[in-house]
Amino acid sequence: MSDVSSILSSSEAYYDPSQDVPSIVPEGMYKAYATKLNEREVIVRSQYVADVFNIEFEIADENKGESVEIDGKAVDKSAFSGKKVSSKGFFRFKKPDPQNPLHDGLEMNTKSNKSYMELLNSFSIETEEDKDGRYFLPHINESDIEGRPVVLEIVHEHWTSTEGNDMVTPKAKSIYEWEGQAKKKEEVPF
Repeated sequence: MSDVSSILSSSEAYYDPSQDVPSIVPEGMYKAYATKLNEREVIVRSQYVADVFNIEFEIADENKGESVEIDGKAVDKSAFSGKKVSSKGFFRFKKPDPQNPLHDGLEMNTKSNKSYMELLNSFSIETEEDKDGRYFLPHINESDIEGRPVVLEIVHEHWTSTEGNDMVTPKAKSIYEWEGQAKKKEEVPF
């Protein structure tokens, strides 16, 4: 039989219950940085055309010292640093292109652009008001948002897989400006 000293000199293994946290980011408010942007064009209700923006975020190290309750236990939010969370889609309803046959018969829908306007505000992207009180909503690219600091309201989206399993995915429901925080600098590998 092995003695304790020979066991300790072999490859070590431990269990730290304080590090045993769920792999899914719990619901709540989290500081994060934008990392990626995906965009697609969709036709909505056979009536409008919109660009849909889905943004990926990385939970920030700056959540350290803030806690979230999991199963009656306070867990430091830094346990979720580096985790990726995607947003729900943000729609930018736009003017149909008369040169695009897929846009034939479609109309403009400016009243449904409020969430896109709020998205621009959360990234401190300026909009201009015209003489009629409407705001020009610029098209955003990944370079416009990459590394930008935000505060996310994360909710759990429940869905069923093709195998019939109940699934949960954390999603950024709302995005707010993280005031006073600088843009995250891109790390250059050497």
